[in-house]
Amino acid sequence: MLKALDDYLEEIILLILLVLMTCIMGIQIVSRYVFQNSLTWSEELVRYMFVWSAFLGIPFCIKHGLSIKVDQFRNLFPIPLQKALMYIDKIIIFVLFLVMFIYSCLVVKASYLSGQTSPAMQIPMWIVQLSVCVSSLLSMIRSIQNFANLIRGKTKIEQKNGVLYQK
Repeated sequence: MLKALDDYLEEIILLILLVLMTCIMGIQIVSRYVFQNSLTWSEELVRYMFVWSAFLGIPFCIKHGLSIKVDQFRNLFPIPLQKALMYIDKIIIFVLFLVMFIYSCLVVKASYLSGQTSPAMQIPMWIVQLSVCVSSLLSMIRSIQNFANLIRGKTKIEQKNGVLYQK
């Protein structure tokens, strides 16, 4: 069960959010154009679900090695230095999301204490802002996993024309 959660957590949540957003917007469209009565809450809910899906896409990309990086810069160096830069890349990603986690928790705490709610649905805004905390935490976990896989040799590194590729 834990292995399945580790392998598919982001995918499952992203899929559920995508299906729900599609259904809610479909209901909104039918309600607006067929019944001439627009739902007041649907667009706000879909917007917040989109925010959550955007932030949950970050750890998904990190898990699959799809993070933004400057490969052309790394490829200018000799192979041993390219390998070292792969390790440094993982460390920088971890530190970035550690800082994001700390500051996003402060923002969520301030939002929680203020009692701010959304205009249409009256849901607490800290729930929406919690997406950054959750995303940062999952991103840190995924970057640690990538770093460990790189050290253990589970991440396959191929060399083609003097350039290293991760798989």
